[in-house]
Amino acid sequence: MGNQKSLSTKDALKFAKKAEETGDKEKAQKYFEAILTTYPDNEDAVIGIRRLNPNSLFRSDIDELKELFKESKFWEVEVKCKNYLERYPEVQELYSLLGLVMGIKGAHSEALSHFKKAAEITPLNASVQFNLGNAFKFTGNNKLALQSFMQAINIDPKYVPALSNAGLILMVEKKYDAALELFTAAAHLMPDSVEVLCNVAGALREKGEYEIAIHHYHKAIELDATNAQVFLDMAMCEKLNDNPAEAKNIYELITTEDPLNTDAHNSFGNFLKETGELEEAISHYERAIELEPTNPAPVNNLGILYRDDGQDDKAEEVFELAREKFREAKKVH
Repeated sequence: MGNQKSLSTKDALKFAKKAEETGDKEKAQKYFEAILTTYPDNEDAVIGIRRLNPNSLFRSDIDELKELFKESKFWEVEVKCKNYLERYPEVQELYSLLGLVMGIKGAHSEALSHFKKAAEITPLNASVQFNLGNAFKFTGNNKLALQSFMQAINIDPKYVPALSNAGLILMVEKKYDAALELFTAAAHLMPDSVEVLCNVAGALREKGEYEIAIHHYHKAIELDATNAQVFLDMAMCEKLNDNPAEAKNIYELITTEDPLNTDAHNSFGNFLKETGELEEAISHYERAIELEPTNPAPVNNLGILYRDDGQDDKAEEVFELAREKFREAKKVH
């Protein structure tokens, strides 16, 4: 049976080449296409099709660009996409890939332009709408970003990244019920995603449903106990739930297990300041500053602590030190 197929393919190639030689391109194309229907990777047939259509863009060309993108060869992708677009200005994938490359380069306005064009060509593609939403978000237009994310969800209700990103914008707009609805839908689709579970927990926390939020943080920790931010968010939730002792236990755990975590020391300092444990708060702020001298948060928090405690001279000393460090960092960059 294998030999029969091989002979059949050889015969088809022979007839295709003969038709090509006699100028019957249509007949040759049919033979090559017939081979590719059964053997889509047949190199001779692929070359034959390309030879008959020297000015056409093929799926394999797009696949090659996507592979280059996966390999982080962004400059090559950019150059090839621009060259192809001069000949094929209506190919959505070229605009989408070029938009992704521009976004990685930080040229978000240019990325937005390419994603808009991709959406004009294929408006009912969820990935295209998602990319467009991200481009709007990066350029500061949350309203249009949300519209694009919702359009992606309408096209594909199971598109978790769009559900998540739309929910995050609604969180910024303090529309917590609507955000929770989207996050919950995402959690049903991806129940083992730490990020999705934390989004649900964050919306619940903002709604004041602390117990349920804490439950979701625990589920996230069961999946990944190495994510310090989840512990920090849960500690804040415990504090809001009138359980400062448990919150303090969590902060102590994180700063012990992850002693180089600047955010953990800064957050613990904030907590200790609120509970009146100023010496301990100062210690954690100073540790955070030591770890990351140009981070403005712990420096400002330490200065505010001294100011609120009536130690204006110390506060000004800290603020001046912060200004000096920022000036030094600016010179370096």
